[in-house]
Amino acid sequence: MDKKSYEASWECPSNIALVKYWGKKPGQLPMNPSLSFSLKKAQTKTRIRIEPASCRKVEFLFEGKPSAFTGRVEKYLAAMSLEHEWLNNYAFYIESENTFPHSTGIASSASAFGALALCLVDLKQQVTKKTFTPQQFFQKASRWARLGSGSACRSVFPSFALWGRLDDVPNSTDCNAIPLTDKFHPAYQSLRDAVLLVDSSKKQVSSSAGHELMNDHDFKDVRISQANKHLSQVLEAMRIGDHVRFFQLIEKEALSLHALMMTSDPSFVLLHPNSLSVIAKIRAFRQQTSLAVGFTIDAGPNIHLIYFEQDKQQVHRFIQDELLPLTEDGQWLDDCIGNGPRKLSE
Repeated sequence: MDKKSYEASWECPSNIALVKYWGKKPGQLPMNPSLSFSLKKAQTKTRIRIEPASCRKVEFLFEGKPSAFTGRVEKYLAAMSLEHEWLNNYAFYIESENTFPHSTGIASSASAFGALALCLVDLKQQVTKKTFTPQQFFQKASRWARLGSGSACRSVFPSFALWGRLDDVPNSTDCNAIPLTDKFHPAYQSLRDAVLLVDSSKKQVSSSAGHELMNDHDFKDVRISQANKHLSQVLEAMRIGDHVRFFQLIEKEALSLHALMMTSDPSFVLLHPNSLSVIAKIRAFRQQTSLAVGFTIDAGPNIHLIYFEQDKQQVHRFIQDELLPLTEDGQWLDDCIGNGPRKLSE
């Protein structure tokens, strides 16, 4: 057995989906394709040190303390070890931290499993003495991240990433996300995401449970068709710079996601009254100013106000004056499209 210890450290962003992934097939594969952009400030930093051991063991610290996430990491590594046996020969010492607060409406599992997968692929290179090309490295990281959290597979790429098979896009696959580079009007590289924190309490229904309810959903087939159509239309709107159509589509996607929750069996509602008030104010602001702004929503009550860098000053004034009274204790985060993951110095 190899007697050496190894280390890897990576920083990985979260992402915000514009076309939503909702519903899984076996093997953590998506029921429909999705599109997102990676964020710049919302990052998870993870450091893994591995030492030779007679059997795999895991110690996990989140922001210096033991965490309930440990069990999920152990389960993930156990599942991964069925295919990657080298994982069974090491003890894992994992330290992780976020640059953003918990329960802020930003998908922490995406950045967490993205960072974890990047470290593991890095460690595999070291253990096996085999070097991957950059394309192989990030494709593998995307596949491994997917097995921890579906949306995490999109976080290992900069700017825009597509996950799931779409006939319009060569090389798209359910197995991993792919980066979309140089396909869009340059304005979309200046997108920003202001997260309005309506409620920070834990969701009543987990995303995993929500995905499962899609298996027998009355609208399952029409949702799959809708998502494919919306994704093709969003990509075309972004290619030609049709901002009006872009925001129409991403808002319809967000509301469709919550409509699916409200019509599942059992049904559940994650939006709050203030969520709807924020949406109404964003639409009124857009009508009054003619600015290219809109919203999206993940599986929760918090609203993501999507806008362009050039309108930052006016949008921030609107947030301060109109939206913060509708948030929990005036809390919000402002982020923008990011450059993807980064290897940290050892």
